[in-house]
Amino acid sequence: MRKIYQTAVLVLAVLALCWYSIVPLEKQLKLGKDLRGGVSLVYAVQIKQDESAKAVLDQTINVLKQRINPTGTLDITFVAQGNDRIEVTMPLPSDKVKGLKAVYESELQQLGRTAMSEARFDSIVRMDAAGREKAINDLFKEESGQKTKLKAALAAADEVAVAREAERAARAANKSGPEYDALVVAAGEAIGRFDAARTEFFKGVVSGEEVQRILNLSNRTRTLEDPAAKDPAQKRIVVESPRERGIKVLKAAHPEAVPQIERIIAAQDAYLKERTTLDDPQDLIRLLKGAGVISFRITVDPAASGGSNFTTDEDRLRTELRTRGAQNVRSTDARWYKVNQIENWYTSTAELAFLQADPAAFFASRGYVGDMSKEGEYYLLCWDVRGKRLTADEGDWRVKGAQESADELGKPSIAFQMDPLGGTLLGNLTREPAKTNNKMAILLDDQVYTAPRLQSAISRSGQITGVDQKEERDYVIRVLNAGSLQAKLSPKPLSIQSIGPALGADNLQNGLKAGVVALVVVSGFMVVYYFGCGFIAVIALFCNALIIVGMMALAKAAFTMPGIAGVILTFGMAVDANVLIYERMREEMNRGADLKTAVRLGFSKALSSIVDGNVTNLIVCVVLAYVGTQEIKGFAITMGIGVIATLFAALVITRLIFDVLIVQLGWRKTSMLPMAVPGLQKALTPNINWMRYRHIFFTISTIYVLMGLYAVFLRGDKMLHIEFLGGTQVDVQFATDPKTGKPITMERAEVESRLRKAAESLAADDPSRLPLQTLDVTPINPDETGVRSHWFMIKTTATDEATVRDVVGQGLVGLISEDRELRFASMEATDWRKAPVYRVDRATLGDVIERPAIRSDVKRFEGGVALVVDGIEPPVSLESIRARIEKKRGEPEYSDTLSRTSEYFVLAGDETAVSGFALVVRDENFSFMADEDRWSDTVARREWNLVRDALTVSSTSASVQNFSPAIANTFKAQAVAAVLLSFVLIAIYIWVRFKGARYSLAAIVATLHDVLTVLGAIALCEILWESPSLQGVAHTLGILPFKIDLNMVAAMLTVAGYSLNDTIIIMDRIRETKGKLQYATAEMINLAVNQTISRTIITSGSTVCTSLILYCFGGEGVRPFAFALVVGIGIGTYSSIAVAAPMVWSRKGNETEATPRGVVAPTN
Repeated sequence: MRKIYQTAVLVLAVLALCWYSIVPLEKQLKLGKDLRGGVSLVYAVQIKQDESAKAVLDQTINVLKQRINPTGTLDITFVAQGNDRIEVTMPLPSDKVKGLKAVYESELQQLGRTAMSEARFDSIVRMDAAGREKAINDLFKEESGQKTKLKAALAAADEVAVAREAERAARAANKSGPEYDALVVAAGEAIGRFDAARTEFFKGVVSGEEVQRILNLSNRTRTLEDPAAKDPAQKRIVVESPRERGIKVLKAAHPEAVPQIERIIAAQDAYLKERTTLDDPQDLIRLLKGAGVISFRITVDPAASGGSNFTTDEDRLRTELRTRGAQNVRSTDARWYKVNQIENWYTSTAELAFLQADPAAFFASRGYVGDMSKEGEYYLLCWDVRGKRLTADEGDWRVKGAQESADELGKPSIAFQMDPLGGTLLGNLTREPAKTNNKMAILLDDQVYTAPRLQSAISRSGQITGVDQKEERDYVIRVLNAGSLQAKLSPKPLSIQSIGPALGADNLQNGLKAGVVALVVVSGFMVVYYFGCGFIAVIALFCNALIIVGMMALAKAAFTMPGIAGVILTFGMAVDANVLIYERMREEMNRGADLKTAVRLGFSKALSSIVDGNVTNLIVCVVLAYVGTQEIKGFAITMGIGVIATLFAALVITRLIFDVLIVQLGWRKTSMLPMAVPGLQKALTPNINWMRYRHIFFTISTIYVLMGLYAVFLRGDKMLHIEFLGGTQVDVQFATDPKTGKPITMERAEVESRLRKAAESLAADDPSRLPLQTLDVTPINPDETGVRSHWFMIKTTATDEATVRDVVGQGLVGLISEDRELRFASMEATDWRKAPVYRVDRATLGDVIERPAIRSDVKRFEGGVALVVDGIEPPVSLESIRARIEKKRGEPEYSDTLSRTSEYFVLAGDETAVSGFALVVRDENFSFMADEDRWSDTVARREWNLVRDALTVSSTSASVQNFSPAIANTFKAQAVAAVLLSFVLIAIYIWVRFKGARYSLAAIVATLHDVLTVLGAIALCEILWESPSLQGVAHTLGILPFKIDLNMVAAMLTVAGYSLNDTIIIMDRIRETKGKLQYATAEMINLAVNQTISRTIITSGSTVCTSLILYCFGGEGVRPFAFALVVGIGIGTYSSIAVAAPMVWSRKGNETEATPRGVVAPTN
């Protein structure tokens, strides 16, 4: 009795924990992008000219996988696009989180509508009265202080125009003296009033980007000491978090926008409350930032320190930092490096006040040369010469490992260990400086994290302090452990796009409905066949499901199709475990045992079969998790969780329910369908001599396996999906419908049908025909249905870009938008020096491009370039100009410019019809103030050529590019290694458990037989589908040209799991029948197969039935997966009986053992 209570407490605790972890289900249960859709982020990769693009991209992807998704459970994929881009795809969050995010973004967009850029303001200034009125009313629906300030600024602008016109007229008339001087003074005063009105208006303007930046600041408060406080209770005060301070400053700077700001804050708080890790692309962007390069630099001492570790250029470097910014400082031996978290450099209110009042003196008091840049950020001066730094230029060293630790004060820190070469180099770097107690900065991606004073030389290990936020520490540890990137990613993604489910939302709905039907059918069968015990099995099955989902939620893993394959396998094995127990119970009840005894003996006799079957699958899970690539680790972890859940549900929960019903509630008798219907009982206990037909079975199996392998040989790489081969990707956007003024939209299935039909026009022997007939179409930024959009991503394994472009153009003729060639002044200028290209060396755009009337502020672009394009014919919208230039910037020829900051200013016309504009660009790595020649060649020339190419060449919105396989090149080798290791370990386990090599060989051969059969069936389906004479048969049977993708790999692993389990069940009964005899006779094998036939039919039949329902009604998205399960489980049932069981037999058994009575006699 006590044991029942203890078990009940354990079961309830486990179920409660799992339930708690998934509530609310919408928030905690993560679906992969193949099921829910996802977000695609495309990054540029900066690759040097002397480097191999493929090698760099492969290394970058491998490092990012280790950094972002080391366990493979987050369903994040990395795909190389072209020669310099990487696409990162992550799942979308739940509908509730998406809704809250939409509210937050809507508030930001509402702010954006009333926000005013310098360029937009100047555009309104140039409008006539009617245009101004319309623009003002579009911005402000109601009267407000901002609206009044804008009107006042525009009136002041009119006064400037009148005053300047009077001045020009007087100058043209050659007037002079007091009258002309008065006009000049009046013009100057008018400009002063205009600048004041403009400044007053912009005090109330707040941009969505500024609000987002502040709201994303750390919300961590700090407790500082106040040495001036006399009351001990007031000695320690809580300082506002950076986010709180930023919000307060924002509201003070923009009082008119306070209500909007508060609405945005409330919307973001509601969104952040519901979202979890990696629900937002911003989480992924944060993890992808930086190359993860750690470096060490000796810091520069202040000149007044009296030592020799100083620079005579300190004053000049400090002045240039304050006035120009860090990127515009000229220096060859020392550089400014940004301090990562300045909050960690002060511990009291007095120190904070000191830092804010005099940053230079604050750093000098600690022995550093530091200061605040013109952007308001803090920098530290470090040496950038050999002997005083340890960077990648000093050798091929790396950080061997990093983990969380604590410093001497017990505060959290990060401990790291160097490899042997790194330890030697670090020791050489710190040996001499340690003698004079110099300081060494530890930098990650050129940001100073800590800069301790050297007491002695450091070699093999070190510590990074000052990273108080757990999230930031986790990031640094993940980055250091993953390794540094060989090439840098662009600071921000080039594009962020929502994509529909990879399986198609329409297919997914069908699949989910079919899955529900299948679950109901299986549950109904268990109840009908096993009566009351069937209800217990269904309860245990749902408990099993709860445990699996709960453990997945605790692991923050995403459910993908491969993961669901693992769940299907564990569900099948869970049903099988109950069937094994119930069949044993039925045997005991048929012998006259009461229910309590039957339950005890049923669990006891079924235990070894259940454990052996699940342990062999667990071996596969462990090997795949440790040896496999990230792509398959998710399946392994999900399946491993399922195996443990199955064992717990079958052996603990089911037994507990029986014990409670029998011991506590007095349940004494039960029945099952075979016991109630004697004819069924007899049918399920056949007396077949299976060994008689073993040669026939072996011959049949050999023939169809060889036929399948031949078909696989014929198909070759054609059997592989895009994930393994790579291919060509086309992104198409549809044109605007002239009737509605909105983009044309279409459903995914219709686009796919059009393209497949267009592919049929290709010649039968064209190598691109089949790949284009089996292409994948995914909607980008789809509507609420998930299938309709104006923008689609098309992927195919065809590599001939011209053919792919032609087929897409033919299939979507009249739908794709097109950019026409534009003409403008100076378009023929091939030398930027003869073009309207200017250095940004002044505060206002007008002063830079010699048009004083334009007052837009461009201080943040100082050191950059301004380009002017006038006389555009025909005029086009500013958005169209921006899209064309940024699209060109993303092409391989100009991808090195992707990280640059830019802004567009309308000079003539308005934003709907621009005839003149200025483009201002800044590259943080190149400034004419620091290096005129490099700036001239790398920035000025490149930007002018880019603008000319973007505007003077017509193009369609269909962008075509090659992409690499989504599955790593190491997948094949690692998969083979994992499979071989799994087979070896399984063989050893079975050998030990069954005390014979025959059993190991039989299990491995049967498993290989089943997997190879599925592989051959897939190849035969492609041959059927391609054959004109057999296409009708293929269509009737629902056969498609199935491809081997990650889902299909998961399906085949599922088949292997079923095969092993089936085989072990029969071998376990053979072992039981054999007893202590050394060999199994033919009679024993026949008896074992006949005794387990009912279990085999029920388990395999229910799973095949489930898979058939998915195949027939689940849609094309899940049909390949279901096909593999139907064939594999069906053939696995056959192979357990016809291949594995006969292989266990030995002639020695018949030679040495007498024939048992009541069994089929042996035949040869």
